[in-house]
Amino acid sequence: MGSLVDDCIEAAGPAWAYYENHPWFEALEKGVLPVERFVRFQLEDAPFIPYLHQTVALALAKAPVGSDWSRAATQLLKDVFVAKELAAKREILESLGVRNPRFDRWSLSPRREAYANHLLRAALEGTAGDTAAALLPCTFFTKVVGRRFESVDVQGPEAYRRWARIYADKQMYNMLEAHVGLMEDEVAREPGRRDHLIRLFVRSTQHQVAVFDDALEPGPAWPVVGHPDFQPQVLDL
Repeated sequence: MGSLVDDCIEAAGPAWAYYENHPWFEALEKGVLPVERFVRFQLEDAPFIPYLHQTVALALAKAPVGSDWSRAATQLLKDVFVAKELAAKREILESLGVRNPRFDRWSLSPRREAYANHLLRAALEGTAGDTAAALLPCTFFTKVVGRRFESVDVQGPEAYRRWARIYADKQMYNMLEAHVGLMEDEVAREPGRRDHLIRLFVRSTQHQVAVFDDALEPGPAWPVVGHPDFQPQVLDL
């Protein structure tokens, strides 16, 4: 990793430390996380995954042709994302007795939708380097979770261990290195953009922490309306 990443993490400060040691992780590791809190995270995370796919795809059109980032992004979209993760989440939820989980954008909480919109805006308005900076905290998830749980005997339901093993998969680390390389290349060409990339990273870190806060203690919900598509998903456990 280069000093740019160090500067990003330093700028995030307490938010980054909280991300790495969030109480949701602590409770999961000890097996004391209530099943409904684990299920809530998965139900929120599943419809969020396509937004990550779309964000990477938008940036791919702006990335340097033939770059390491472009190759890594293409491989990610082809072999790792969306279908595999959604299938894994569905299996995990079904193992906990959740029947017919709804994975659609209308089931996103306000905090999740805010994070998704932040990523898409970075990809639409900015450079590929902007997108890499905005996605980097989420991509770090593979290290934050993978490193934390790869040698830990996670307590609680088997579903908790199955979920943790997904992010201990080293195959997912390639995108992290590619994001960093793209950001560093862009700053090398335009040093004045460094602060902007750091700001994007910090805001994404704040969003990342907020969605874990939401999974542990649900935050503000959408106001109730009459249309059935906008009703909260009722868990059938």
